[in-house]
Amino acid sequence: MTKKLDGKRIIVAGGSRGIGKEIVLELARQGAHVLFTYSHNETEAKATEAEAKKIQPFVMAMKADITNKEEMSKAFDFFPTNFGGKPDIYIGVAFPPAAFMPTAMMTEEGYDGMFKAVRGQYFAMQKAVQSLNNGGKIIIFSSGAAAMPQPASGAYAGAKAAIEKFALSLSKETGLQQITVNVISPGVTQTEGLVAPKEMIDMLVAQTPLGRLGTVSDVAHATVQLCMSEMNWINGQVIQVNGGIL
Repeated sequence: MTKKLDGKRIIVAGGSRGIGKEIVLELARQGAHVLFTYSHNETEAKATEAEAKKIQPFVMAMKADITNKEEMSKAFDFFPTNFGGKPDIYIGVAFPPAAFMPTAMMTEEGYDGMFKAVRGQYFAMQKAVQSLNNGGKIIIFSSGAAAMPQPASGAYAGAKAAIEKFALSLSKETGLQQITVNVISPGVTQTEGLVAPKEMIDMLVAQTPLGRLGTVSDVAHATVQLCMSEMNWINGQVIQVNGGIL
């Protein structure tokens, strides 16, 4: 049976766990050939790689930290020789553990850690434009916090908002290559990285019309749908995957 993404070549930045892992698995289910990056946890990355290879064999994990321009460039340069051609799609999920604290208490270290990732995603998008096949897709991850900041999330919300604006601006620059650029903005999603206080989570669930947290599958399915050729006319959009909270 032909799958929706048979033979499509895709780079996923940050695919070893959480939403990124589920995206890698769903891409594999749809027949894509996937190189995904991870920053430090080789054990988790290899476990995800092994799980995805059981679905289809053309999946590989590669160490490349989103905050390191040279490492990310090597991932793009590695791709054509080892995957039989240039990538068709770049999906930028990677973001370091966020520092959630009130503005009055934010440390320079916490702030700088997040904005190194902002810089990293900017140059990863640049490399993607230089590397993708014509007619390709760039999908960048933001957060519902960019549109609806909560207490103690100011620096995180600002970092994600910056990434959004980079992507939306880029979508106006890639028409000659027929490359679309879109943003996935998840709402509150149940992952190991969800560190908000229970009271805040309960409040956000209460504000969500569907009355629950999102799941990694909810976000992965939306992302993979955006990879389909039927979605080629969608460009420069922020897709809210959030159960209707905004």
